Amino acid sequence: MSLRNQRKYVHVKYLWDDLVANKLSELEKLVYRSNCLGSDLTITNTGGGNTSSKLVEIDPLTNEEQDILWVKGSGGDLRTVDVSGFSSLYLNKFQQLEGIYSRSELQGPKTEAEDYLVSLYGQTTFNLNPRATSIDTPFHALIPYKHVDHMHPVSAITIAACKNGSEVTKRIYGKRVLWTDWQRPGFDLSMIMKKACDNNSNLQGIIMGKHGIVNWADESKECYELTLELIDIAAKYIKKYDKGIDSFGGPKYQDLGKSRKLEVLRE
Repeated sequence: MSLRNQRKYVHVKYLWDDLVANKLSELEKLVYRSNCLGSDLTITNTGGGNTSSKLVEIDPLTNEEQDILWVKGSGGDLRTVDVSGFSSLYLNKFQQLEGIYSRSELQGPKTEAEDYLVSLYGQTTFNLNPRATSIDTPFHALIPYKHVDHMHPVSAITIAACKNGSEVTKRIYGKRVLWTDWQRPGFDLSMIMKKACDNNSNLQGIIMGKHGIVNWADESKECYELTLELIDIAAKYIKKYDKGIDSFGGPKYQDLGKSRKLEVLRE
Protein backbone atom coordinates (compact mmCIF):
# COMPACT_ATOMS: atom_id res chain seq x y z
CA MET A 1 0.00 0.00 0.00
CA SER A 2 1.43 3.37 -1.03
CA LEU A 3 2.09 5.80 1.83
CA ARG A 4 1.84 8.62 -0.70
CA ASN A 5 -1.71 7.60 -1.53
CA GLN A 6 -2.60 7.21 2.15
CA ARG A 7 -1.42 10.75 2.85
CA LYS A 8 -3.34 12.16 -0.10
CA TYR A 9 -6.67 11.71 1.68
CA VAL A 10 -7.50 13.34 5.01
CA HIS A 11 -11.01 12.25 5.95
CA VAL A 12 -11.22 8.78 4.38
CA LYS A 13 -9.15 5.61 4.64
CA TYR A 14 -7.09 4.56 1.61
CA LEU A 15 -7.10 0.76 1.71
CA TRP A 16 -6.26 -0.26 -1.87
CA ASP A 17 -3.13 -2.39 -2.08
CA ASP A 18 -1.68 -3.03 -5.55
CA LEU A 19 0.13 -6.12 -4.27
CA VAL A 20 -3.28 -7.62 -3.55
CA ALA A 21 -5.30 -6.13 -6.41
CA ASN A 22 -2.87 -7.00 -9.19
CA LYS A 23 -3.34 -10.71 -8.50
CA LEU A 24 -7.12 -10.52 -8.90
CA SER A 25 -9.46 -10.99 -11.85
CA GLU A 26 -11.64 -8.03 -12.84
CA LEU A 27 -14.61 -9.53 -10.98
CA GLU A 28 -12.47 -10.15 -7.91
CA LYS A 29 -11.28 -6.53 -8.11
CA LEU A 30 -14.92 -5.42 -7.96
CA VAL A 31 -15.33 -7.41 -4.75
CA TYR A 32 -12.04 -6.01 -3.42
CA ARG A 33 -13.04 -2.44 -4.26
CA SER A 34 -16.36 -2.96 -2.53
CA ASN A 35 -14.73 -4.38 0.60
CA CYS A 36 -12.27 -1.47 0.76
CA LEU A 37 -15.07 1.09 0.49
CA GLY A 38 -17.33 -0.70 2.96
CA SER A 39 -14.57 -0.94 5.56
CA ASP A 40 -14.73 2.83 6.12
CA LEU A 41 -18.00 3.67 7.89
CA THR A 42 -17.69 7.35 6.95
CA ILE A 43 -18.14 6.25 3.33
CA THR A 44 -21.29 4.17 3.56
CA ASN A 45 -23.66 2.72 6.13
CA THR A 46 -23.91 -1.02 6.75
CA GLY A 47 -25.96 -2.61 3.98
CA GLY A 48 -26.01 0.61 1.96
CA GLY A 49 -24.32 1.72 -1.23
CA ASN A 50 -23.54 -0.37 -4.28
CA THR A 51 -20.75 -0.92 -6.77
CA SER A 52 -20.65 -2.33 -10.27
CA SER A 53 -18.41 -3.37 -13.15
CA LYS A 54 -19.23 -4.08 -16.79
CA LEU A 55 -17.18 -7.15 -17.71
CA VAL A 56 -16.89 -9.62 -20.58
CA GLU A 57 -18.03 -13.15 -19.74
CA ILE A 58 -18.57 -16.32 -21.76
CA ASP A 59 -22.24 -17.15 -22.31
CA PRO A 60 -22.83 -20.72 -21.05
CA LEU A 61 -25.26 -21.45 -23.92
CA THR A 62 -23.58 -19.90 -26.94
CA ASN A 63 -19.97 -20.02 -25.70
CA GLU A 64 -19.65 -16.46 -27.03
CA GLU A 65 -18.44 -13.35 -25.25
CA GLN A 66 -21.11 -11.14 -23.70
CA ASP A 67 -20.99 -7.82 -21.85
CA ILE A 68 -22.24 -8.51 -18.34
CA LEU A 69 -23.13 -6.02 -15.62
CA TRP A 70 -22.08 -7.18 -12.17
CA VAL A 71 -23.74 -5.04 -9.48
CA LYS A 72 -23.92 -5.50 -5.73
CA GLY A 73 -27.20 -7.18 -4.88
CA SER A 74 -29.96 -5.69 -2.80
CA GLY A 75 -29.20 -5.40 0.91
CA GLY A 76 -25.66 -6.80 0.87
CA ASP A 77 -22.94 -5.25 3.02
CA LEU A 78 -20.02 -3.83 1.03
CA ARG A 79 -17.51 -4.56 3.79
CA THR A 80 -18.15 -8.31 3.77
CA VAL A 81 -19.68 -9.00 0.36
CA ASP A 82 -18.20 -11.70 -1.85
CA VAL A 83 -18.91 -12.73 -5.45
CA SER A 84 -22.15 -14.42 -4.42
CA GLY A 85 -23.47 -11.04 -3.25
CA PHE A 86 -23.44 -9.61 -6.79
CA SER A 87 -26.19 -9.96 -9.36
CA SER A 88 -25.13 -10.50 -12.98
CA LEU A 89 -27.16 -9.18 -15.89
CA TYR A 90 -26.84 -9.21 -19.67
CA LEU A 91 -25.97 -5.56 -20.27
CA ASN A 92 -27.57 -5.37 -23.74
CA LYS A 93 -30.80 -6.95 -22.49
CA PHE A 94 -31.01 -4.62 -19.51
CA GLN A 95 -30.34 -1.58 -21.67
CA GLN A 96 -33.22 -2.65 -23.93
CA LEU A 97 -35.54 -1.80 -21.04
CA GLU A 98 -34.76 1.84 -21.81
CA GLY A 99 -36.62 1.44 -25.12
CA ILE A 100 -39.65 -0.05 -23.37
CA TYR A 101 -39.69 2.89 -20.98
CA SER A 102 -39.26 5.45 -23.78
CA ARG A 103 -42.27 4.03 -25.62
CA SER A 104 -44.50 4.26 -22.55
CA GLU A 105 -47.23 6.88 -22.71
CA LEU A 106 -46.83 7.93 -19.08
CA GLN A 107 -43.24 8.37 -17.93
CA GLY A 108 -41.69 9.64 -14.75
CA PRO A 109 -40.80 8.53 -11.23
CA LYS A 110 -43.29 6.25 -9.47
CA THR A 111 -45.30 5.69 -12.66
CA GLU A 112 -46.69 2.31 -13.68
CA ALA A 113 -44.17 2.23 -16.53
CA GLU A 114 -41.23 2.58 -14.17
CA ASP A 115 -42.66 0.02 -11.75
CA TYR A 116 -43.28 -2.41 -14.60
CA LEU A 117 -39.63 -2.31 -15.62
CA VAL A 118 -38.61 -3.45 -12.13
CA SER A 119 -40.58 -6.64 -12.73
CA LEU A 120 -38.48 -7.25 -15.86
CA TYR A 121 -35.05 -7.00 -14.23
CA GLY A 122 -35.01 -10.74 -13.60
CA GLN A 123 -35.52 -11.41 -17.32
CA THR A 124 -32.02 -10.05 -17.96
CA THR A 125 -30.22 -12.37 -15.50
CA PHE A 126 -26.98 -13.95 -16.68
CA ASN A 127 -26.14 -17.58 -15.88
CA LEU A 128 -29.17 -18.16 -13.62
CA ASN A 129 -27.66 -15.99 -10.88
CA PRO A 130 -30.17 -16.07 -7.97
CA ARG A 131 -28.98 -12.81 -6.38
CA ALA A 132 -31.72 -10.15 -6.49
CA THR A 133 -30.45 -7.00 -8.14
CA SER A 134 -30.53 -3.54 -6.57
CA ILE A 135 -33.18 -0.88 -7.18
CA ASP A 136 -30.22 1.30 -8.23
CA THR A 137 -29.26 -1.06 -11.08
CA PRO A 138 -30.58 1.18 -13.92
CA PHE A 139 -28.01 3.93 -13.40
CA HIS A 140 -25.23 1.37 -13.07
CA ALA A 141 -26.30 -0.01 -16.45
CA LEU A 142 -26.95 3.28 -18.26
CA ILE A 143 -23.97 5.32 -17.07
CA PRO A 144 -21.53 4.76 -19.98
CA TYR A 145 -18.46 3.85 -17.94
CA LYS A 146 -17.06 0.47 -16.96
CA HIS A 147 -17.03 0.97 -13.18
CA VAL A 148 -19.56 2.81 -11.02
CA ASP A 149 -19.63 3.48 -7.26
CA HIS A 150 -22.69 4.72 -5.39
CA MET A 151 -22.04 5.64 -1.76
CA HIS A 152 -23.77 7.32 1.18
CA PRO A 153 -20.80 9.12 2.78
CA VAL A 154 -21.33 11.53 5.65
CA SER A 155 -19.88 14.48 3.72
CA ALA A 156 -21.88 13.90 0.53
CA ILE A 157 -25.14 13.40 2.43
CA THR A 158 -24.44 16.67 4.24
CA ILE A 159 -24.42 18.38 0.84
CA ALA A 160 -27.33 16.32 -0.46
CA ALA A 161 -29.45 17.41 2.51
CA CYS A 162 -28.66 21.12 2.07
CA LYS A 163 -31.44 23.53 1.26
CA ASN A 164 -29.15 25.04 -1.38
CA GLY A 165 -27.45 21.76 -2.28
CA SER A 166 -27.17 22.55 -5.98
CA GLU A 167 -25.30 25.79 -5.27
CA VAL A 168 -23.01 24.12 -2.71
CA THR A 169 -22.22 21.31 -5.16
CA LYS A 170 -21.08 23.84 -7.77
CA ARG A 171 -19.04 25.71 -5.18
CA ILE A 172 -17.23 22.56 -4.06
CA TYR A 173 -16.74 20.70 -7.33
CA GLY A 174 -17.21 23.19 -10.16
CA LYS A 175 -18.18 21.30 -13.31
CA ARG A 176 -16.73 17.98 -12.15
CA VAL A 177 -19.88 16.95 -10.31
CA LEU A 178 -23.53 17.59 -11.16
CA TRP A 179 -26.51 17.96 -8.81
CA THR A 180 -29.81 16.15 -9.30
CA ASP A 181 -32.90 16.84 -7.20
CA TRP A 182 -34.32 14.02 -5.09
CA GLN A 183 -36.03 11.38 -7.17
CA ARG A 184 -36.76 7.75 -6.45
CA PRO A 185 -34.05 5.57 -8.03
CA GLY A 186 -35.33 4.09 -11.25
CA PHE A 187 -35.20 4.43 -15.01
CA ASP A 188 -36.27 8.06 -15.13
CA LEU A 189 -33.47 9.24 -12.84
CA SER A 190 -31.00 6.92 -14.57
CA MET A 191 -31.80 8.38 -17.98
CA ILE A 192 -31.17 11.85 -16.56
CA MET A 193 -27.75 10.63 -15.40
CA LYS A 194 -26.99 9.01 -18.74
CA LYS A 195 -27.89 12.23 -20.58
CA ALA A 196 -25.67 14.23 -18.23
CA CYS A 197 -22.73 11.93 -19.04
CA ASP A 198 -23.44 12.13 -22.77
CA ASN A 199 -23.54 15.94 -22.62
CA ASN A 200 -20.31 16.33 -20.62
CA SER A 201 -17.47 13.86 -21.13
CA ASN A 202 -15.57 15.54 -18.28
CA LEU A 203 -18.31 14.87 -15.73
CA GLN A 204 -17.04 12.61 -12.93
CA GLY A 205 -19.95 12.28 -10.55
CA ILE A 206 -23.39 13.31 -9.37
CA ILE A 207 -24.65 14.42 -5.97
CA MET A 208 -28.10 12.88 -5.66
CA GLY A 209 -30.29 15.25 -3.65
CA LYS A 210 -31.32 13.81 -0.26
CA HIS A 211 -29.59 10.55 -1.16
CA GLY A 212 -25.82 10.28 -1.77
CA ILE A 213 -23.17 10.36 -4.47
CA VAL A 214 -22.44 8.34 -7.61
CA ASN A 215 -19.23 8.46 -9.65
CA TRP A 216 -17.51 6.39 -12.32
CA ALA A 217 -14.33 5.54 -14.20
CA ASP A 218 -13.05 3.02 -16.72
CA GLU A 219 -10.56 1.38 -14.34
CA SER A 220 -11.50 -0.17 -11.00
CA LYS A 221 -8.68 1.44 -9.01
CA GLU A 222 -9.36 4.79 -10.67
CA CYS A 223 -13.01 4.53 -9.69
CA TYR A 224 -12.07 3.72 -6.09
CA GLU A 225 -9.66 6.64 -5.85
CA LEU A 226 -12.15 9.03 -7.43
CA THR A 227 -14.76 7.96 -4.88
CA LEU A 228 -12.34 8.76 -2.06
CA GLU A 229 -11.28 12.04 -3.66
CA LEU A 230 -14.81 13.39 -4.14
CA ILE A 231 -15.78 12.42 -0.59
CA ASP A 232 -12.60 13.95 0.84
CA ILE A 233 -13.07 17.21 -1.06
CA ALA A 234 -16.56 17.58 0.40
CA ALA A 235 -15.34 16.73 3.91
CA LYS A 236 -12.57 19.35 3.70
CA TYR A 237 -15.08 21.98 2.60
CA ILE A 238 -17.44 21.11 5.44
CA LYS A 239 -14.65 21.24 8.02
CA LYS A 240 -13.50 24.62 6.72
CA TYR A 241 -16.93 26.20 7.13
CA ASP A 242 -18.22 24.20 10.09
CA LYS A 243 -19.77 26.41 12.78
CA GLY A 244 -20.12 23.66 15.34
CA ILE A 245 -23.60 23.33 16.82
CA ASP A 246 -24.62 26.53 15.02
CA SER A 247 -24.14 24.79 11.67
CA PHE A 248 -27.66 23.46 12.18
CA GLY A 249 -29.06 26.67 13.61
CA GLY A 250 -28.86 25.63 17.23
CA PRO A 251 -31.76 24.15 19.23
CA LYS A 252 -35.25 25.11 18.07
CA TYR A 253 -36.70 24.71 21.57
CA GLN A 254 -35.06 25.50 24.89
CA ASP A 255 -34.68 22.89 27.62
CA LEU A 256 -37.32 23.22 30.36
CA GLY A 257 -34.76 22.85 33.07
CA LYS A 258 -34.65 20.19 35.79
CA SER A 259 -37.19 21.73 38.20
CA ARG A 260 -39.76 22.38 35.47
CA LYS A 261 -39.32 18.86 34.13
CA LEU A 262 -40.14 17.47 37.58
CA GLU A 263 -43.24 19.67 37.76
CA VAL A 264 -44.44 18.45 34.37
CA LEU A 265 -43.75 14.86 35.41
CA ARG A 266 -45.87 15.28 38.57
CA GLU A 267 -48.69 16.85 36.57
